[in-house]
Amino acid sequence: MQNIRLTNVNKQTLFPLILTAVQTFITWFVPTLYSHQLNTNIQHTVSNQVLIVLFVFMFNFLIFDRFTNKISAPIFLGMSGIAVLIAALAFSSISPTISLLLFLSLLTLVTFFLSFKTNWAGLVLFTVSSEFILPEILFYIQCGFLSTNFLSILSIPTLSFAFFFLPQFIKDSNFSIIIRLVLGVLCILLLLMTHFTTFGLASMALIIISAILQQFLKQRKLQLIINVFLNLVFNLLFFL
Repeated sequence: MQNIRLTNVNKQTLFPLILTAVQTFITWFVPTLYSHQLNTNIQHTVSNQVLIVLFVFMFNFLIFDRFTNKISAPIFLGMSGIAVLIAALAFSSISPTISLLLFLSLLTLVTFFLSFKTNWAGLVLFTVSSEFILPEILFYIQCGFLSTNFLSILSIPTLSFAFFFLPQFIKDSNFSIIIRLVLGVLCILLLLMTHFTTFGLASMALIIISAILQQFLKQRKLQLIINVFLNLVFNLLFFL
């Protein structure tokens, strides 16, 4: 019986770990690909890059754990403490500004413990952290400067990210359906205006597929799995 329980625990742990690995890859891949396109030299040591990637992994794991396992509070607080420690190390090894931005990302975790009926604050903070703050930090680590052009490029992936993850933060309601529809339409319109290519059309199809599946799939975990992988494919199509 003990072995069965351990097996179940392992399966539960593996679930958020897979989603974390996918989301961490996206966060690392986007600025890395863009920095290579600029042909810039790496500005920071490998250890600094590993430090930030480790923070991104811990951040994503803690978020996806809230959507899935919801590990016990002591373990969650302990893992959050590790993320805080990494942010503190960034203060001395990289820069105070980077450290403050990492701490700002961690505010997303706080929203899961507040009595929100609908967690709009969590959605906004998670979107901004995953699509602006963390990619920009990785870009800075690799290139040594921030690019306003890179920020503008991230606008469409940011809209799509909010679109894909909205069902996880906001309970089903007519208002949330309208907001998601607006996000999807805006994303498609921007793709039509700026990325009217085969890859761009495929990206639009992913938005439509997610919207359709949302009407038929009511299990939140299944929605999460599908939308995480749709977000992965969307970013690959958008940036390749």
